[in-house]
Amino acid sequence: MSTPPPQPDLWYDSQHYIEGISLFNRGLYWEAHEAWEEIWLEADGIQSEFLQGLIQSAAALLKYSRNEPAPARRLFDTSSRRLSLCPDFYMGIHVRALQAAMATCFAPLLEGPFRPIDPASIPTLNVE
Repeated sequence: MSTPPPQPDLWYDSQHYIEGISLFNRGLYWEAHEAWEEIWLEADGIQSEFLQGLIQSAAALLKYSRNEPAPARRLFDTSSRRLSLCPDFYMGIHVRALQAAMATCFAPLLEGPFRPIDPASIPTLNVE
């Protein structure tokens, strides 16, 4: 059973949202995906796009860290498209900064030559 998403300006009241951020920042991408999916299932509009963008960002990082370049690239592309639909700052996250950090991390995959993921380039989610 899914959990209703928080109001975007009350994101800090959502255990699933906060847990997803914490898991993401610890490199537990599958678990972050699962936490966010709990609230994404009932979200709509921009909030749905945003949450799905976070879910796909986590999945892209998981695939890249497993040296699975084709699915990592597909997930990176779809997450970028979804996050581009969102305001610059949404639910405590600087969305454009996240997109820029993801692009930097994924540059070896997107521009070549392919190299394994650089742990130092993996983005974290800083909430305000």
